[in-house]
Amino acid sequence: MRLGSIEVIEPYPAIYIKELEAIVICDLHLGYEGIMAEQGIFMPKVQFEREMEILSKIVDYKSASNFIIVGDVKHEFSETTYHEFREVKDLFEYLKNNFERIVLVKGNHDNYIIYTTRRYGVELYDEFLFKDFLFLHGDKPLKETKGRYIIMGHEHPAIALYDEIGAKEKLKCFLYGEVEARKFLVMPAFSYLALGSEVNTIPREELLSPILKELEIDDFRVIAISEEAGIMDFGRLGDIRPEKLF
Repeated sequence: MRLGSIEVIEPYPAIYIKELEAIVICDLHLGYEGIMAEQGIFMPKVQFEREMEILSKIVDYKSASNFIIVGDVKHEFSETTYHEFREVKDLFEYLKNNFERIVLVKGNHDNYIIYTTRRYGVELYDEFLFKDFLFLHGDKPLKETKGRYIIMGHEHPAIALYDEIGAKEKLKCFLYGEVEARKFLVMPAFSYLALGSEVNTIPREELLSPILKELEIDDFRVIAISEEAGIMDFGRLGDIRPEKLF
């Protein structure tokens, strides 16, 4: 599915921008299970293996020279732990073997990652302007005035769907809209374990991103993704709020 100059790589939380020869993902949150284990919460270590499996499918499907991560490649806020370092190292090594250029836009979880990016030649930016595309994580207010397209993460958007008896299903989604001639794309988390913010059930003032709190996102288009069902266009966000459906 195409959203202007952007192609959603169906059915994954990733996009391809032909003009930039770039694949883009965000919010991997590597090392999550290890951090939870340190806090006494034990879960199977499946996320990294699953993310690399999906990434491999994307790379096989779509050829590109550049790879851009729009923030939160790691999970822990403080110094990188052993669990994170090992997974981030393996990720960067894989990307170096498949792409000419790797860019990481720093997210709010990416503290201390500069030591690892330097080691593997990964470019690190707070915001990254590439031709007409501005990449930023989304955890800070929008300051940059350049760029026709704004590509961001941080929110982990998802939608909650209910049936007649109240059973709920949750789907990751892209949010796509235009504000004052600038096109915004909010990307779902690449993380296997990040469930996401139910953007059709929570009020705008409770969203995570300060950027989205300032936008009328009810007019944004919702593109949901599911490996089982593929890609689904739900139209306007405001039209799939529970009060509009029942």
